[in-house]
Amino acid sequence: VYHLPVFLDKVLEYLNIKEDGTYIDGTLGGGGHSAEILRRLGKNGKLLAFDKDIAAIEHCTAIFAEELNKKEGESKITLCNECFSGACSIKNLHGKVNGILLDLGVSSRQLDDSERGFSYRFESPLNLRFASSGRDAEDILNSDRQEEIERLLKLYGEEPFAKSIARRIAEIRRVFPIKTTTDLRKIIEDSVPKSQLIRSLSRSFQAIRIAVNNELGVLEDTLNNVVPILAPGGRIVVISYHSLEDRIVKNIFRELSHKKYSDDPIPVLEREPVLKVLTSKPIIPDEAEIKRNPRSRSAKLRVAERV
Repeated sequence: VYHLPVFLDKVLEYLNIKEDGTYIDGTLGGGGHSAEILRRLGKNGKLLAFDKDIAAIEHCTAIFAEELNKKEGESKITLCNECFSGACSIKNLHGKVNGILLDLGVSSRQLDDSERGFSYRFESPLNLRFASSGRDAEDILNSDRQEEIERLLKLYGEEPFAKSIARRIAEIRRVFPIKTTTDLRKIIEDSVPKSQLIRSLSRSFQAIRIAVNNELGVLEDTLNNVVPILAPGGRIVVISYHSLEDRIVKNIFRELSHKKYSDDPIPVLEREPVLKVLTSKPIIPDEAEIKRNPRSRSAKLRVAERV
């Protein structure tokens, strides 16, 4: 299995799929969510599925081959090898999208791929990129200032031993470059108490991955620019796996669901609410979901609707 889709039933419920609607799956992954959305679309329905990871695109090209090979204009699905933020700039989508799904984080295939560097369980190059270009983790760990590495470990990983890990990284790279996940794991092993090792490994690899891919910046930019492409009543469903991600989603949904006034001495109304929040609190997985897919245990789902 490439990746088990998280909150599948809830996603489908909240997307409230119309047969002739237009939908976006912003994080295609193994195609689990996309497949179920596609099943519910009629011949005039459309699904655009985005993923920066070419491996996900290739995997889903095979899965959806029958649909993709239909005559031009007849296929209901389009695969886009780019970040989901690109959907916001597609002008012919403005005001036409009935639902958007953003399932953030890393797929099971990426975590289990021993060549990508997403997991400390395998020895591999320190890559951690979703796409095939841009700075990788090796570059950050060997080039950035010690204080910057400490900052990203604290900010993105909420790592209590960030200072000692960053100091050890700086010491080691003066002797030899840090090139593999094993190199980084050994540094963390030398920097934290044994009782905290697994937690620190998870937090540190997560923090570096978030920094490499600018995940929080991309999420914030997307949510701030996505409203114009939503049709009235169109919904955006976001599944996050990190407290900082969830905070961004919560705060932007809240901001866009209230009137906006200027900072003038006499405030002027600048914008009516553009979203209605449908989940006052995040939905979390139940025991059955966690048993089916243990990697869903930290997931939170939030939904808003275009007004």
